[in-house]
Amino acid sequence: MRDEARALDYDRYLAALLAPVLARQNLITLAAFHGEIARIPLQVREPAMAEIRLQWWRDVMDEIASDASAPAHAQNDENEAAIGMPLADAVRRAVCAGGIDVALLGSIVDTYDHLLYGGDLAASGAVSAFAAGSQGAAFSLGVAALGEDAGAPECDALIAAAGQAFGRVQLLRALPVLCALGRNPFGSNDLDAVVAELRTEARAWLVEARARFKDVPRGVLPAMLPLALVEPYLKAFERLGDRCVTTEANVSPLTRVWRIYWAYRRGRF
Repeated sequence: MRDEARALDYDRYLAALLAPVLARQNLITLAAFHGEIARIPLQVREPAMAEIRLQWWRDVMDEIASDASAPAHAQNDENEAAIGMPLADAVRRAVCAGGIDVALLGSIVDTYDHLLYGGDLAASGAVSAFAAGSQGAAFSLGVAALGEDAGAPECDALIAAAGQAFGRVQLLRALPVLCALGRNPFGSNDLDAVVAELRTEARAWLVEARARFKDVPRGVLPAMLPLALVEPYLKAFERLGDRCVTTEANVSPLTRVWRIYWAYRRGRF
């Protein structure tokens, strides 16, 4: 599962490597799952085919939810291999072991459906809803995997801010690919103005997340480490200028490793 996580969600994979041993495998599985779902709208050209792949994952989530709710004696070795896809089987094991909310996993699948058609994020509040349902849900799952109470008011406020900051950054990173596929999520809105607004909002939400982090247990840090990359990504967008809607903004793997590791050593992002 490490290879999948590294390839599909490198930032969360790096953060997972710095988590306590008992939580590490679940965080790696979550990174692989989120990365797999997030790449479907970017790699499948035909929306109908992408819908089929997302629906397959919805069906998997329903199967996992049903299995997780079954009596312990019914969760036998035969059920362990019932799905037949390594990532799906790993998600199933993580959910059945406890601590991972399958409903939140399902919300991630549903949220990425909004990148399959142009204009789906043009309405007021749509970006915030997308960020909460994608990155916000992933941060919440990460906090829970660490054994912390993601629903506690302080943690919930941190997760909300983190999801909004990182969600906007990842949406900006995906924008060139979506536009190339003819799926500009912002419809007829002025893209230059939208990009500028998203960058400003991402910085503001990062400031909010840093303030909220002071109120939560230090044990949540590994789940929050991807936030250490918000500023490097924003600087990469700024260097691209107008080209950020046609050229993907990247941060070198070495920089990503260093920023996440340094945030871990300092105990803040």
